[in-house]
Amino acid sequence: MIRINLMPRAEARRQAARQRDRQIATAIGVALLAIIFATEFYTRRSANHVQQLSDQYQADLAQLSQKHNAAIQLDRKRKELEAKLATIKVLERQRTGPVHVLDDLGAATPDTLWLTEMRETGGTATLLGRGLDNQTIAMFMRNLAASPYFANVDLVETKQVEEGPAKLKEFSIRTNVLYGGRPLPTPAPPVEAEGASAPGASPPPEAPAAAGTPAAQPASKQDAPAPPGMFGAPAAARQAAQVSDARNARQDEAAHEAAGEPRS
Repeated sequence: MIRINLMPRAEARRQAARQRDRQIATAIGVALLAIIFATEFYTRRSANHVQQLSDQYQADLAQLSQKHNAAIQLDRKRKELEAKLATIKVLERQRTGPVHVLDDLGAATPDTLWLTEMRETGGTATLLGRGLDNQTIAMFMRNLAASPYFANVDLVETKQVEEGPAKLKEFSIRTNVLYGGRPLPTPAPPVEAEGASAPGASPPPEAPAAAGTPAAQPASKQDAPAPPGMFGAPAAARQAAQVSDARNARQDEAAHEAAGEPRS
C-alpha cells in the first residue's frame, strides 16, 4: 500500500521536534529519579551505620561507667583500709609507747636524783623532782636527750631547797614525749689504725721494761674514755647542761652573798 504524506514540510519538522523533546524530557526524568533513589539509598545506609556506631559507643560508655564506679569503690575501700591501718598503728604505738617512755625515763634517772611529779599534755611533759647537785641534773638531761623517746629537753627552773640537814636542787624540766620513738643514728664502722699488721702476722717483740719502771698498760685500758652514762650526750644537751650549770652557779653565789656566808 502506498502512503502519501500530504502534510506540509514545516509541520512535519515541528512534529519531529516535539517528539524528540518528549524523549529528552523522559530521559531527564528517569535520570533524576535514579539520582534521587541512589541518594536516598546512600543516606539510609549511612544513617544505619551511624546508628550502629552510636549504639556501640553507648555500650562502651556504659561499660566504662561501670568500671569507673568500681574503681571509685575500690579507691574508697583502699582509703578506708589505710585509715584503719593508721589507726591500728597509732593504737599500737600508744599501747607500747608509754612502756618504752617509762623504761627510758627510769634508765636515764641517776641514783642521786628523784622524780616527784610528771605531767604530760599534748605530747609535752613536765618533770619535777630533786637532785643532789647541778651535775646530777645535767646528767639526767643528757640521758633524756639521748633517748629516742624524748626530744627538746629544756631546763625551766632550778632552786636550792633544804630537806633536813641536806641541801638539794629542786628542778623543773620540760620535754617532748615521742611515743613512736625516733630512729637512732647508725654507728660508723670502725676505722683500722694505720700501720696495723696484716692478718696472721706476728706482733713485733716488746722491749723489756727497765728496772723499777712499771710495765705499760694495754692501750685499750689506758686510753679508754669514761662512759658518758647509759646514753650518749648530743651537743644540744651538753650546751643546755652548761647553760644550766652557769645559771645555777650564779644563783648560788647570789644566795651566799645575800646570806653573808663565805663562798666555798
